[in-house]
Amino acid sequence: MEPLNQSLFLLINASHQPNVALLGLTKFLAQVPVFFALLCLVLMWLKDNLSKSVVLNAIYVTSFALLVNFVISLMWQHNRPFVDHIGLTFIRHTPDSSFPSDHVTFLACIAFCLSLDKHYHSLGICLLGLSLATAWARVFSGVHYPFDVLGAYALSALWCGLFEYYCARRVKPFNHIVIQKLRAISQRIFHFH
Repeated sequence: MEPLNQSLFLLINASHQPNVALLGLTKFLAQVPVFFALLCLVLMWLKDNLSKSVVLNAIYVTSFALLVNFVISLMWQHNRPFVDHIGLTFIRHTPDSSFPSDHVTFLACIAFCLSLDKHYHSLGICLLGLSLATAWARVFSGVHYPFDVLGAYALSALWCGLFEYYCARRVKPFNHIVIQKLRAISQRIFHFH
């Protein structure tokens, strides 16, 4: 599998120094969409309790997925392309384990969670498209192999699907309590109702 992973990487990774505009776009897509997804969650939180519950569910799934990513990286070290001296690298990154991609996991978990909600389905699909751009950019810029991002999508879909099937209904009462407690705290801090 590793020869296929490396061959796919070399097809996607920049074969030469890209022009300044493409390099800027690549760096933007590789890093900034995570903050856009966070902004979406913050804006959703400012809406009604149903939106807040969707945000909490996305936080649960994303946190769990990133924890699993951390455990995977402790148990299995998979080099990044620049550690293997393959291709070109345009983003500085620590030489930690590359599988699965945390950036793509973060975006994909939020996108999948939102796309499963009837009110936020369109936003979820948009974020999923943005995550695909991020996945491409992280491979193009030399910090991930294709299987790193594909693994992130597979695991994110698995965790979101399992959460939706087994947990989503069960956490509704807990979400209600969390929302009420946070509202009470914010009213005390900011003195508004």
